[in-house]
Amino acid sequence: MDTVLFNFHDLVLILTAFECLLFALLLSATNKDKALSTAFFIGFLLCHIFIPLHELTFWGKQFRIWLLDVSPNMFFLGSYAYFLDGPLLYLFVRSLLYKDFELKRIHLLHALPVVLYFFHMLFSFYLQDYERREMLVETQHIAYSAPYLYFDAAGRFIRVVYALLCIKLAFAYGEQLKNVFANLNKRDVAWLKVMLVSFLALFSWDAVLLSLKLHGLIIDDFNLDLLNIVGLSAYYLTFIVLNVLISLKFTLFTSVAAINERPHTPRADDNAPQEDKAHIEHIKAVMASSKVYTQPDITIDRLATELQLPTKRLSQIIKQDFHLNFYEFINSYRIEDAKLQLRDPALANKTITEIYYEVGFNSKSVFNTFFKRVEGVTPSQYREQHSGEPKSGGASNPFMGKGSS
Repeated sequence: MDTVLFNFHDLVLILTAFECLLFALLLSATNKDKALSTAFFIGFLLCHIFIPLHELTFWGKQFRIWLLDVSPNMFFLGSYAYFLDGPLLYLFVRSLLYKDFELKRIHLLHALPVVLYFFHMLFSFYLQDYERREMLVETQHIAYSAPYLYFDAAGRFIRVVYALLCIKLAFAYGEQLKNVFANLNKRDVAWLKVMLVSFLALFSWDAVLLSLKLHGLIIDDFNLDLLNIVGLSAYYLTFIVLNVLISLKFTLFTSVAAINERPHTPRADDNAPQEDKAHIEHIKAVMASSKVYTQPDITIDRLATELQLPTKRLSQIIKQDFHLNFYEFINSYRIEDAKLQLRDPALANKTITEIYYEVGFNSKSVFNTFFKRVEGVTPSQYREQHSGEPKSGGASNPFMGKGSS
């Protein structure tokens, strides 16, 4: 009864598995609106329950001996999670950010690595006789054998690739938002980018561990002390990241504004130029008369309703005829309105804050950045430059010469 079953490193693994289970239960109970993306992330968390349990059962000396008395078939079940958490994270990000995402048969290709790994384990381990399996686990010889190391390394590097794909998706989404929303500060997914970069760091650290093992296999000399340090540090990095990132950010999943991933395809129509000209004049007239751009939360769908145009058609016209995305299109009108007010001597006592709120901006930094990009000076400098000018007759059209030729 004096045997110590767990050491401190083992407890970190157990806590990691327990907290992932807790987060999975919380997500399943709270995130009902985004069922598909929630299911993928719960699957990702389940993988990170099995991964520490696999590490615990195979590398924990006392626990390994105890579990061998039960059955050697209990080992390696959690190792499959190394081939699954990357695809699940990728599918989570896509289904979270894009409302037109659908599961298709082609997505089954994501399971190909884990299927290949299963057949490898079937022939190299599970179909071996009992004594052989027991020896492979007890001596840990299998973990340093060439076939297993190759599969193990492939799984770790695949995770890195998936993390990179997820980061690419997150940044592409940020650009695509500009085709849908005029104000982006409330839709910032910086928390998601930080989370993905952190997972990339974890996956890369695991890949470093396997690279060291492959190097040891090539030179036939494993540096066990170095492998031990790198492996144990991965336990703690995982524990820290899962605690800090997931516990603080998982509740933000429902706040993500999902958009369409597939871009609108321009139509081929011989009558399109003439039709577009009429639409363009209509858009300019409505924008000038209704000042719909002053609505802080204006979206392309709302503008399409105001203009009585299909959203796809409006998106095509803005992109092809005005050569802008929706974000730039709306904010160009806002800047012109702000310039008019800044030049007006009668509004000299009106603060710049009041002006940018009135024209539709909800962030001073965004207003200043956009204004300087258009005019080359800050709003306050622009006001000083034009302080002596008489009041103009009305807001100028930022697209006076565009789209009508």
